[in-house]
Amino acid sequence: MRKTKAEAEKTRDQILDAAERVFFERGVARSSLDDIARAAGVTRGAVYWHFTNKVDLFLAMQERARLPQEELCACIAQCPDLDPLREAGDRVCDIFRTIASDESQTRVLAILLMRCEYTDEMADAIRRQDEADCSLDAQFGVLFALARERGRLNAAFTPELAQGAFRALVFGLLRRWLEAPEDMDLTTRGCAIVQAFVAALASSPAPAQEAAA
Repeated sequence: MRKTKAEAEKTRDQILDAAERVFFERGVARSSLDDIARAAGVTRGAVYWHFTNKVDLFLAMQERARLPQEELCACIAQCPDLDPLREAGDRVCDIFRTIASDESQTRVLAILLMRCEYTDEMADAIRRQDEADCSLDAQFGVLFALARERGRLNAAFTPELAQGAFRALVFGLLRRWLEAPEDMDLTTRGCAIVQAFVAALASSPAPAQEAAA
């Protein structure tokens, strides 16, 4: 009996859900289509009906996910007139809370950052992440440049230096949490670290001669 379009879409989603779990547990390189078919409760033929191969399945899994870089860009773009430094910190903490409360997004992020060896076959996946990185860098750059124009950026930082340091901090915290979530609560400690760094970016320490007086 031929499946309806709705049934076919349900099976496809079922396979993608299973791929997400298997890739997360075993890593992409050590996962097979047989593993994914068993986890999805379907035949290997059903997997091949929807996906050409494992790379095609991986790309589809990534495609239906929202990358944190994309989430941050969308959030920042919605509020261009607020305090730029506060906006950067608050939006990052919003994303931290979203990721920590969504098991699927957590798994996908762990797969993309830690459980996948990128090969030439995954050029489309790499390209999407590179484009998201560049867009986020541009958004952060705009915020920190605006902070400097308004006299809000610590004189020790150029906008470029602030952008690079902030991005490294954010993704370093994400990776640390993904590696050992039991050692760090992303929504409390992670957000506290982000906000402390934002406060340091906004501070204006007195010149050394004045401090010594």
